[in-house]
Amino acid sequence: MKRLILLVSLLAFAAVAQAETVKGRIADISKKAGTIQIKVKGEGKVVVRTDANTKYEGAAGLKDLGPPDLIEVQREEGKPAASIKKIVFGLPPGVEIDTKELLGIMTGGQPYHLYDARPAKRFGDAHIPSAESAFPKEEGFLAKLPDDKNALLVFYCGGPTCPYTGDAVEKAQKVGYTNLKGYQLGLPGWKKAKLPVHSEAAWLAKNLDPQHVVLDVRPAAVSSQSHIEGAVALPLSELQAMTERFITEQKVPQLPGVSDMRAPIVVYADSHTSREALLAYKELRSWGYKKASILKGGFDVWQAASLPTESGAAGTQIVYEKKLAPGAIAPEEFRALEEKGDGVMLVDVRTDKEVAATGVIDGAQHIALENLEDKAGSLPKDKEILLYCANGIRAEMGYQMLQDKGLKTRFLNETIEVNKDGSYKI
Repeated sequence: MKRLILLVSLLAFAAVAQAETVKGRIADISKKAGTIQIKVKGEGKVVVRTDANTKYEGAAGLKDLGPPDLIEVQREEGKPAASIKKIVFGLPPGVEIDTKELLGIMTGGQPYHLYDARPAKRFGDAHIPSAESAFPKEEGFLAKLPDDKNALLVFYCGGPTCPYTGDAVEKAQKVGYTNLKGYQLGLPGWKKAKLPVHSEAAWLAKNLDPQHVVLDVRPAAVSSQSHIEGAVALPLSELQAMTERFITEQKVPQLPGVSDMRAPIVVYADSHTSREALLAYKELRSWGYKKASILKGGFDVWQAASLPTESGAAGTQIVYEKKLAPGAIAPEEFRALEEKGDGVMLVDVRTDKEVAATGVIDGAQHIALENLEDKAGSLPKDKEILLYCANGIRAEMGYQMLQDKGLKTRFLNETIEVNKDGSYKI
């Protein structure tokens, strides 16, 4: 009897030991595969599967989740999540405002101070127009606020699961500020509404490289006189004509050479209030480019700051190089290894429906992402596993899964079109 009790206790302990709590921010999510990739502080990225039995708290399901939401996951190793809790930070009563109310403040003609409460390093590439950087964890936070304790102060950060809006409001309250508002939807909510986002000239000056796209959307006659170093001339009229052509030809809109919808794209005209800049940004956001922004101050401020410029006609061809993420394989190497075939195995992690419609790359094996972890044991350990999907998101999740299993693997972080005959285009 004692042995039986001991055995039951050990089994119960083993079951408990397998259970774990994972907390982090969503990096990517695939609703098709019911899979989430989260960034866990100190551990890197972790892939979490879901199924019909996964319970949700603070969200109706996957449809209510997305980057950069903070979530807490309860799961057992190798199994779908038992529960997912969306962690939301609240504000004091009467403080929170929505997008419409923020727009009313910004356009109402009355004085206000808008502060981006995210860490300063996140401010340069994208922030709400008229915002200043004021991270509440910095020593100089209070010094950035106005002397008038009755002035209207509005804070925002990275959305409802970001704590810094509340932190900023609390710190301001403690020193006597009385007219405080918090835009809890934050930058993600502002972007979701497809409202203009600004980038800073100082940040762009440090990132004039092939991994960032800079578009001069002024008329060609103007950009040919002087333009930002390395910028590509793409007048607003041409952008709008491209949209019309995509609609007529029923094609997915895309900048030539930039299939990555997460590419950092900065558009500029003479000023950030110029019609060309505002409408060009609107076009790119409608196409699906999530990291598009308008250069604050435009070319006038850039030139006045003596930042790098060039004279003569700007280039017309975009040269964009996606920064390789850890574990990603360059398209050229992917093609070379696929053609050679020796020592590698290609795995297509798209859904059954997608593969049925297009087929797979000649010689590749199809294992849908939602089944990959369960079938990892059948994959060869003497070959490098190269994963691909439609745009790289699920392939990266698969890479994390297989890495955890000790398999040698990389993934293609690119948009790919596969044809019925087994050919493909990256």
